[in-house]
Amino acid sequence: MSLKKDLLKYNPRREQQETLDFIDAEYKRNPLNKFFLLNLPVGTGKSHLALMLADWYRKTANRMARVDIITNSKLLQDQYADTYDSICDLKGKENYECEEYACSCAQGAEFARLNKTSCESCPYSSARESYINGGISLTNFYLYILYAMYNPKLMEARAARVLIVDEAHEFDDVMTGFVSIKITETIIKKFKFSNEPVLLKELKQISTIAHYVEYLKYLNTEIVSTQEQMEKGMYKAPRDVVSDKRDLKLSKVLNVKNSDVKLMQVMTDLKQYQLKIEIFLKEYKDNPNNWVLETSYNEKLRQKELSLEPIWAYDYLDKYVFSHYDMVFLMSGTILDKNLFCQLNGLDVEKAVYYSIESPFPVKNRPIYYMPVGKMSFKQKEETFERYIPYIKKILDKYSTSKGVIHTNSFELSNWIQKSIKDKRLIFHDSTNKDEMLRMHCESDKPTVIVSPSMDTGVSFDDDLARFQIIAKIPYPTLGSQKNKMRQSNNPDWYSWKTVSGIIQMSGRPVRSNKDYADTIIIDGSFGDVMKHSSQFLPDWVQNAIKRINIKVTS
Repeated sequence: MSLKKDLLKYNPRREQQETLDFIDAEYKRNPLNKFFLLNLPVGTGKSHLALMLADWYRKTANRMARVDIITNSKLLQDQYADTYDSICDLKGKENYECEEYACSCAQGAEFARLNKTSCESCPYSSARESYINGGISLTNFYLYILYAMYNPKLMEARAARVLIVDEAHEFDDVMTGFVSIKITETIIKKFKFSNEPVLLKELKQISTIAHYVEYLKYLNTEIVSTQEQMEKGMYKAPRDVVSDKRDLKLSKVLNVKNSDVKLMQVMTDLKQYQLKIEIFLKEYKDNPNNWVLETSYNEKLRQKELSLEPIWAYDYLDKYVFSHYDMVFLMSGTILDKNLFCQLNGLDVEKAVYYSIESPFPVKNRPIYYMPVGKMSFKQKEETFERYIPYIKKILDKYSTSKGVIHTNSFELSNWIQKSIKDKRLIFHDSTNKDEMLRMHCESDKPTVIVSPSMDTGVSFDDDLARFQIIAKIPYPTLGSQKNKMRQSNNPDWYSWKTVSGIIQMSGRPVRSNKDYADTIIIDGSFGDVMKHSSQFLPDWVQNAIKRINIKVTS
């Protein structure tokens, strides 16, 4: 078979064709290879390649095979769906407009249940049916995991034989986040449980995992009792639950009281939270030693927050995901090391094939300038904060006519920059308005600079959207997290890999094509430690782009 001829309609790039040829050769050499780990930097066209892989498998191994493609965000999912008509795309119910009740399908389903009716035409149900029967189907990590764990009949009906995971370096974190469970005073108060005083009192006493588990079991009984009250019409929604203009409009459209809209919202949220509890209790019972208790204090809400999180995701990945497929393609720009990636994801290294390519972009278009100003370690950050000011101002002056990005890796540093540097070009965001501020940056005709702790992945700053970026803090995983402490203790290489992965993801945000170009400036002196102690994870194409510079500034 000639791959080039069969895939000519895709017009593959050189890097894509070479990847396909490698996979084809390895499959013919050993058809029992199950996992293909594809380390593919920005610019190799991973979404395009995913379609080619699906087509290759159906032509090579099984013409009738169904293929699942999953990715880490709805934004990237939209990019797939907008580009390829042949993909059957599915999102969660809240993303579809209910034709019967003029609201989301998630809300409409609750209204239909309350009114003991059903929607004659449901856009979500139609999309789900297409997803089940599609030759190549697409969804996001969260919805896929939800179906895999709690709707196995749907996955059985789909019976896909091949899985393609885009941005695979994030898959295990999404899985662990999915099965984790958080409790706060706000959550308890939100639902107005009949035994709220007892629940709040007991919440303050939780100090061990065992106590937390027993609390969740009791909370689950309260949820069931509250749901029964709702069904009997004996429950009144709290006044402080959603009461915006959209809800008032919806109540008029439906010809119902605004309180009914609130009730529907509470029912939806309560059902989702109950699902989270059931997920946790099931997984904890199966593996009680894989959990840590995280305790934090929310300064804004002035309350303690408790969460139980799994340390590793590989048991869940194997049980609910990988075991159901004949072949799995894991694509990312930061797999970096075959053996380590297999360990972290519970893959059989003997059944895994690793393929890595260098960046296709000229090194002159993507220089990484290392300009150590100070270290952002816990002990040194206050001193470094002050030293940063003139350097950041100097860089902003140098690129005065260009858009840019400042990666802070924490809201603490973002907030400090906002207080210390008064520049109208700078755009900041909080945890609630990231998309809005990103849109403002992209649409502005001025040389704006977006400052963010979370623009390291899933975002593209093509062409003039960023001609420079500053990495102000190396993205070390925080050791304030009990989960990260346990991960580092169990597998020290994980810490180095995670750090380097974050740096590579950041550096890849602005340069997205052969003709694109941007400068990356790293000012955190801790990067020197990364190059010294974690260089085994830094690919040659990254190391070749690094240039150390020193610039003197006056305060």
